[in-house]
Formats: sequence, structure tokens, C-alpha cells
Amino acid sequence: MRGGRGLKVKKTVFICILGLLLTAVSLPAQKKAEVKLKFSRQDGLMRVVFEAEGTFIQKIKVTTSPSQVKLDFPEPFNLTSQKDLPFGIAQAERSLIINVRERSEIKFFSLTGPARLVLDIRKKEIQTGKEPQKKIEKQTEMPTGKQPEKPVEKQPSPVVKVFAIDAGHGGYDFGITYGNVSEKDISLNLAKELGAALSKKGKKVFLLRKADQYLPLLERITLVNQKGPDLFISLHASISKNFVLYSPKFEEQSSNEAVALYALSMKQKKYAGKSKILSDCIEKTLREEFKGEIVHREMPLPLINSVGVPTVLIELPSPRFVVYDQQIRTRLINAFMKGIALYEQ
Repeated sequence: MRGGRGLKVKKTVFICILGLLLTAVSLPAQKKAEVKLKFSRQDGLMRVVFEAEGTFIQKIKVTTSPSQVKLDFPEPFNLTSQKDLPFGIAQAERSLIINVRERSEIKFFSLTGPARLVLDIRKKEIQTGKEPQKKIEKQTEMPTGKQPEKPVEKQPSPVVKVFAIDAGHGGYDFGITYGNVSEKDISLNLAKELGAALSKKGKKVFLLRKADQYLPLLERITLVNQKGPDLFISLHASISKNFVLYSPKFEEQSSNEAVALYALSMKQKKYAGKSKILSDCIEKTLREEFKGEIVHREMPLPLINSVGVPTVLIELPSPRFVVYDQQIRTRLINAFMKGIALYEQ
């Protein structure tokens, strides 16, 4: 009897252990990554966005052709998408194929905060091989030996009536910190004080954020383009003891699509010259006021590359090197106001 009972106990233990092992093996297989698919259209461009956990997004392999996109995922996934997609999809355990209905130019890039994979799909124009007819203008004959005088066009001074001011970071995004001082607070205080100074001059001012709140990059870009100001300034802090001024830069060829990030129609291109002038003017007045080194960089930063208005992004010295009390803030506002006045001349 004892032998039979012992055998039964061993058999029960074995079954329990086997069950636990099978459960442990099967759990990872049952887990699937959650992937969200969204799309939007603007200016002839269709944007497809995949949202998922950061490491999952980073490991996606993308293969494109003129009418198809194949996504190879690192693990099985559940897909949640908007209804009435304007393209066909074929889903397998670890892959997804997007069938575009027309031959298109397809670009892709990944973003963080939150993690996303973005596909930009633009329909290719059909080349007819015919050159557009040139308009022939009637020319007035001039006496021999004399050349027509070209009228001198006076460039009008830029009229700046409406400003948009961006206080960098906010909410859970602290930016640069030193002790109990954070970039998000420095930029917000200066944005409010600069806005107040401009309002006293009769300018209309729009603050992208007025409180300690998180504002996504895309929302900042959208707000600026919706408001259509005459000038846009974004305030931040650097990790160094220097001022750093950023103006837009465009790279025609880039394997990293950061240049085209959110810039659906590259709105900044026609304002790039004015943005450079604005940056130079503020650089000059900051140097006169603070007598220190000022770094000027041209970079394809999404925020300033994607707004259709003259713009500059200003990084202030780190709070590690500068105490942003009322006295230093007043000096900064005065320098900014002088730089803006110089730009308007």
C-alpha cells in the first residue's frame, strides 16, 4: 500500500511540474505586442503612423517599393487601426504588408516620445515628356548701344505684428536640470516676460504654453502654423555656459528623414533667409549685452524646419553656470527686444 501511495504522489508531483513547465513555455508565446495604426492626409501626402513600445519600434525592418511597404516585426503583434484605410493591408504573425493603390514615393523614419514609426507616402507625378510652353513676352527695342536700366527694388522692412513664443519642454519633460532648477521653468518664465514686453509695444503675442504642461512636438508645430504669426521664437537651455542659436538647415539628400520630420510641405524653406537674419540680429544684441561666446548653428531641427514663418531657437546657458534671477531675466528680455528691433530695421 505504501509503495502504491508513494507512486501516486510522485505521479501527481510530476504532472504538476509538467503543467507548470508547459505554462511557463506557453506564456511568452501568448504575449503579443500592441501596435496602433493611424493615418492622415495633407497637401497630397499621406502619413501612416505605427505606435508601439520603444524597443519594438526600433527593431522593425522596413522594405519599400513604389507601390508596397513591408514591415517585419521583431515579435507577434496585435494590430489596432483606424477604419476605412485608403490602402490595403495583409497581416501575418510577424509582418505586415501595405499595398498602395498608386505608384508613390515612400519615405520612413522613427520617432520617440512616444515611440512611432512614420511612413510618408506621396503619389508620383506622371512624366509626360513635354516641356511646359514658355510665355513669350513682347520686347521693346532699345537704341543700339544702350541697355535698359533695371529698376532698383527697395526691400521693405519686415513688419512684425504677431509673435508666437515657445517655452521649451514642460510637464513631466523637465529638460536640463541643475539642483531644483529646470529648463522647463526657465523657458516658461522668460516666454511670459518676453510676451509681456512685446505686448507693451503693441504687439500681439501667442504663447504655445502658459503653464507647466507637456506639449508634444507635433502640436507645437501645428499651433504655430495655425496661428500664422510674423515671427516665431523657441526658448530652451543648453548644457554649456554659452548661448546657442539655431536656424533652419535643409539637406536635400538624407538617409535619416529627420529633415522632413513633420514638415509636410517644408514650409520653412522660403523663410530660411529671414530666419538667418533674425538669428544674426539676436546674436549681435546678446553678444553686446553679455560679452560672451555665442554659438550659431544651422541644423535640421524639426520644430524650426517645419514652421512657415521666420524663426529662431535660442538655447540659454545652463542653470549650472547662470542664476536666472530677475536681474538676469531683465537683461535677457532687453537683448531679445533689441534683436527684434534690429531685425525690423
